[in-house]
Amino acid sequence: MALAFLREPQRVLMVCLTVALGTIALILADGFIDRTMFVFREDIIRAHFAHIQVLPAEADGRIGTEARGGDTRSLLERELASDPGAVVAARLSFAGLVSFGERTVGFVGEGVEPDKEVALSKAVRLSSGSQITGSGNEVLLGEGLARSIGASVGDRITLLTNVRGGGVNAIEAVVVGLFHTATKAYDDRALRLSIAAAQQLTRSSGVSRLMILLSDTDAAAATALRLREVLTGEGVQVKVWSELADFYNKTVDLFSRQLSFVRTVILAIVLLAASNAMARNVLEQQREIGTMMALGARRATVAGKFVAEALAMGVVGGLVGVVVGGAIARAVTWIGIPMPPPPGNAHGFVGGVSFSLATASLAFLSIVAICVIAALLPALRASRANIVDALRADR
Repeated sequence: MALAFLREPQRVLMVCLTVALGTIALILADGFIDRTMFVFREDIIRAHFAHIQVLPAEADGRIGTEARGGDTRSLLERELASDPGAVVAARLSFAGLVSFGERTVGFVGEGVEPDKEVALSKAVRLSSGSQITGSGNEVLLGEGLARSIGASVGDRITLLTNVRGGGVNAIEAVVVGLFHTATKAYDDRALRLSIAAAQQLTRSSGVSRLMILLSDTDAAAATALRLREVLTGEGVQVKVWSELADFYNKTVDLFSRQLSFVRTVILAIVLLAASNAMARNVLEQQREIGTMMALGARRATVAGKFVAEALAMGVVGGLVGVVVGGAIARAVTWIGIPMPPPPGNAHGFVGGVSFSLATASLAFLSIVAICVIAALLPALRASRANIVDALRADR
């Protein structure tokens, strides 16, 4: 009786195959979204926000009176000395007009420390030219901004901005490179120059904010909490990147909703396949069910038999799916998936599929649970069968 279901090996194989394919689909869907969001997150961090920002308490304030942040920066560097991968860099933000030839457009500018940007801004990728060195008035232009004024590497442009306290100031700068980031809207308006040149242009001291890059993104929240205590009374506020990246947060929310729908569809397919197989199994085993109950088997025992069969199929199919799904994920990531530019981007990226114990466990447990749920109704019907009618089946 225990092997009655194995008289239909083809059906068992089809259910196990469906379960395995469902597990693979869940792993690949979860892994693809996780990998895409990971790449997007790291690009956002390393192009715009860093892991943590230390900002003036007032919207138009400055940090320190020195080019690199003064005492506040010293406190940060001492506190982060235990993290050898941490980078602290100053930024000076400003806006104005850039002119080349007869074209003049608005820009948003950032004064940066060239020696720190190699680590801090890995997602700011050069399209042509070279990085600024800090010697002289060198400038990097976003691709979109360069196109809007018709400038290229080697051209001399004029930067004009308002200075604090009133008035305007202008400098000439040489374009040494063009760059792009994960955000096309930023590239269409942004330029970068050394912090010394930015302070010369804005006629200001101090910096707009201090950027902190850590060796581990997951440690950002805990580190920010610690830094808030250290910087109490310094007239600054500490922000984690996730508090500043509104577009990223909305994108993650959108993809999460879409992924939930995909999961629901996959689980529904597995549920229907397993439920159909178990229902047919109950119909074809009516005489065996009647025999079991006539010999004194309890109704719970009869129901448990069918639930156990579904559980076994779920476990076998789920394990096969985890192994195959993990192999596919690693192979796809190693090969890479050329992806078109996402909305708001000018450049595509190479996608992949993340595979982790958490993703595999979630897919496996979800599939096994669906198989058990699919068996509940057929098992309940089997346990409530009339003994006489069941023994008469197929006669």
